[in-house]
Amino acid sequence: MRLWRLSRHASLDGRGGLFAAGRWHSQGRPVLYTATSPSGALVEVLVHLDVEPQEIPDGYRLLGVDVPDDAMNDARGEPMVGRSPNLDGSRALGDAWLRGCDSLLCRVPSAIISHTDNVLINPAHPDMTKVVLSIDEPFTFDGRLLGVVE
Repeated sequence: MRLWRLSRHASLDGRGGLFAAGRWHSQGRPVLYTATSPSGALVEVLVHLDVEPQEIPDGYRLLGVDVPDDAMNDARGEPMVGRSPNLDGSRALGDAWLRGCDSLLCRVPSAIISHTDNVLINPAHPDMTKVVLSIDEPFTFDGRLLGVVE
């Protein structure tokens, strides 16, 4: 299965989780957030960008990440669905999953788009050796996404 990530770093070590908390983890925990499509990865980045429309960010990479098809845990049935404002609950769920190291992947609902999933990757899981960075290419934001009309 191929997952997608849009990042300024072509790394799969999950180090970003050490410096900032996310919807599904507390700060200090390595984790990779991925999407099931390139457009899903784009939306997840766009919602967090805090730039003026004329300041189109650069230096991003589109990463295709190949993972084993049978390595998935599913958090979609949990009481706190991704769009819930209960960050403490979703972080506790993600932290427990990361600590337990029971699966390489955890499917979670997108907080941005209903009926859409994201997939967390636990870089501490032994099956991380089966994860392959198969695509690493420069990504340029289309200015129209940020309100820039050319």
